[in-house]
Amino acid sequence: MSPLVPTPVQAVWAEAPDLTGCANSAHIAAAFAENAVVRTLDADGAEAVLREVADRSRAVLGLHNPSDGEVRIHLPSLLPEYAAQAWHFVSGSMCTSDAGGGLCVHLAPSAHVWLTAAVREGRPQSPGR
Repeated sequence: MSPLVPTPVQAVWAEAPDLTGCANSAHIAAAFAENAVVRTLDADGAEAVLREVADRSRAVLGLHNPSDGEVRIHLPSLLPEYAAQAWHFVSGSMCTSDAGGGLCVHLAPSAHVWLTAAVREGRPQSPGR
């Protein structure tokens, strides 16, 4: 593939982001293991994939904006079961804001970002619990 042609996002979702110097590299790498749980998500125009380690105690979220304009993704709306979790930046490019009681990720055109969260008490909480 030519270096001028972008890598298809589907291929990017299968590979762990660059973890150089990342304190959480072991659990992020575990989210890319063969036994990881992988879900694609509907993120209102953005491409999104959630990768969870087998015991679902840690999650890695990949977001990509394929459009020509900025997109905003309200994480509590996208993943209500993770609404109480703190998300941490792994790699990529984004801006954030607090909107409607939770983190809103802003992605520029063609931007992507990887975020991670450690789930309290070993499992994500169901909405309303």
